[in-house]
Amino acid sequence: MRLPRPNNYLVANFVLWTLTYVIVTARMLAEAMPHAGDMAVRRFGMAVFGFVACLAIGRILSALAEQPMWRRIVVAVALSIVGGFAYSVVNYAAFYLINPQWRVEPFSPISLAFTASMFFWTFISWCALYFAIRYEEELKEKNLRLVASQALAMDAQNRMLRYQINPHFLFNTLNALSSLILAKENERAERVVLSLSSFLRHTLEKELPDKAPLSDEIEAQRQYLLIEQARFEDRLNYVENIPAELRDALAPSLILQPLVENAVKYGVARSNAPVTIEISAAAAGGRLTLTVSDDGGDGVGSLAPPKLGLGLENVRRRLDLIYGKAAELTCGPRRPNGFLASVEIPLERA
Repeated sequence: MRLPRPNNYLVANFVLWTLTYVIVTARMLAEAMPHAGDMAVRRFGMAVFGFVACLAIGRILSALAEQPMWRRIVVAVALSIVGGFAYSVVNYAAFYLINPQWRVEPFSPISLAFTASMFFWTFISWCALYFAIRYEEELKEKNLRLVASQALAMDAQNRMLRYQINPHFLFNTLNALSSLILAKENERAERVVLSLSSFLRHTLEKELPDKAPLSDEIEAQRQYLLIEQARFEDRLNYVENIPAELRDALAPSLILQPLVENAVKYGVARSNAPVTIEISAAAAGGRLTLTVSDDGGDGVGSLAPPKLGLGLENVRRRLDLIYGKAAELTCGPRRPNGFLASVEIPLERA
C-alpha cells in the first residue's frame, strides 16, 4: 500500500522547532543549571507555541500567494518581528509567572527585546523555508501543467495526422470507382464498394486507439489491398511475412497505410507488369521493424517517389510525436527494382 505523501510545510516546521528545542535544552544541561528538568518541560511548551505560531504565519503567507514577491517578503519580516515579541512575552509568562522554581527576573522592555531578537531569526528562518518549499511546489506544478499541455498537443496532432489518411484514401478509391462505372465494369465496381465498406467498417466503426496490435494493422492493410486488387486485378499481388509471435506487438494505428498506398501508387499504378507488395515484420534487440516493399519499375528506384510526400511525411511526424528519437522511418530504392519503406519502433506488447 502506498503511504500518503507527508506535508512538506509540517515536516520543515517540526524539524525547525525540534532542533531549536534540542539545542537550547542541550545548552542548559551542559551548564548543569538547577531545575534543568523543569525548564526542559517548559521549553518544550514554548517549542509547541513556536510550532503553532509558524503554522499561523504559513497560513497568512499562503493567503498572500498571489501578491508580488516583495510584498510577501515585507509581510514575512513583519510577521517574524511580531512572532519574536509574542514568543518573548509567552516565554516570560511560562518561566516567571507560572509557578516559578527560581528567582523571578523583572519584566523589562530590554529583556523582552533581547529574547524577541533571538527568536526573530527562528521565525525568519521558517519564512525562508516556507518560500523555498512554495517555490519548489509551484515549479513542480508548472512542469506538470507543461507536460500535460504537451501531451494534449501531441495527442491532438497525432489524431489530426492519422485522420488525414482516410480522406486521402477515399479520394483515390472514389476516383477508381468513377473510372470503373464509366467503363461499365459493374462487377469490379461492386467488388470495390463491398471491399471499401469492409475497410471503413474496420477503421471508422469505433475510435481507433493510438496503438493497436499488429494483427489489426495487417488486417486493415489486407482489406485495403483487396480494394486495390479489384482495380488492378492480376497486376497486384500481395504477400505477408508476419511471424505469429509478433501479431500481438503494438504499432501506431494505420501507420502502414501511407506506405502501402505509396507502393500501389508508385509501384503498381505506374507499371504494366505484375507487381508484388510485401508487408513483413521482424524483431531484434527490443525493436520492431515493419517493412513495406514492392518490385515495381524497370530499374533501381526508377519509380520511387522523388521525396517524402504527404503520406510518408505524416508517418514520420506521427512516429516523432509518439516515440521521439526512439523511432525511425527509412525508405529508398530496392534492388534489383522497386521501392522499400521501413518503420522501426520500440517493441511493445498488447
